[in-house]
Amino acid sequence: MWKKKGVVGLQSVVLYSLPELDGAIDTIVLGGLVGDKIALVPERVRKLCSRLHGWISLRQTPVHDRQISIMLYGFPPNVGAVGTAALLDVPSSLENLLLRLGKEGYDVGDFASDPAASGQSLVAALSILCENSVIAAGSNRIQDAIEQRMKRARAGDNTVLETLAKEGGGLGGAVVKATDMKFDELESLLGKYMTKKVRRAWPEKERGPGMNAKNEMVVAIG
Repeated sequence: MWKKKGVVGLQSVVLYSLPELDGAIDTIVLGGLVGDKIALVPERVRKLCSRLHGWISLRQTPVHDRQISIMLYGFPPNVGAVGTAALLDVPSSLENLLLRLGKEGYDVGDFASDPAASGQSLVAALSILCENSVIAAGSNRIQDAIEQRMKRARAGDNTVLETLAKEGGGLGGAVVKATDMKFDELESLLGKYMTKKVRRAWPEKERGPGMNAKNEMVVAIG
């Protein structure tokens, strides 16, 4: 398999495994073997240049104005797997990361100053966002769904995580920004090339998770 793709066994260790173990979390494959020579793939080189430009721009941006995202594991989708990881405490790690970012000058809202804020509450809220029934209702109902769970938690409903009963749900003032998006609208955000890849990887007959009752994508940001 590796040889067919242009990468032999030893190269897979050197190019992929070792950099990851060394903490190189943003590796980009630039090419592979063609015969006994290494050939670059133009699209991958452009990707690297774009990534470098982004890192440089981020460093030059004042800390308070930087916009970064935190991505949590959530596979398989819509089955409560958000923020799960073998032998790792994801909620605590998320909480510590946000507190550190706040100390370093990043804008994390009220999370760093709210004594009730917790990573566990954030993960619980994200899990709600991924429920099929919540997604099917569309973006306008997502924040309401979280607030309803908070009310149930405060009322002693043991089917809802207790952490959501805290003041403000323990979310540190975080609210959900969401929108319903048609597939045709992706191109204006991702460009033709990436939109084509999304369509190929996610054909219409397989579009279940993440779609509302109108067959639109529900894109939410916590």
